Amino acid sequence: MQDFFNDAELETFAKRLGVAYWLKKGRSYENIKQNLKVSSATIAATLALMEKPGFALALKKMEAEEWANVWAKRIKKFVKK
Repeated sequence: MQDFFNDAELETFAKRLGVAYWLKKGRSYENIKQNLKVSSATIAATLALMEKPGFALALKKMEAEEWANVWAKRIKKFVKK
């Protein structure tokens, strides 16, 4: 990604993904604003972007990775017993 984005653009991209992820998890605007240091306008704009196919796919991939990590930890615990 660093080949395509400068540092500021990469940070903006990461924050938008973070905002979308937390919105999908049900976090409040206030919580997101405080934790990611973004404005309400950024959160609202990201909410609108979440309907776009590419954005939805990115969120799906993040959720799949999260699910895989949870199960990998569970399996490792089971195998160690």
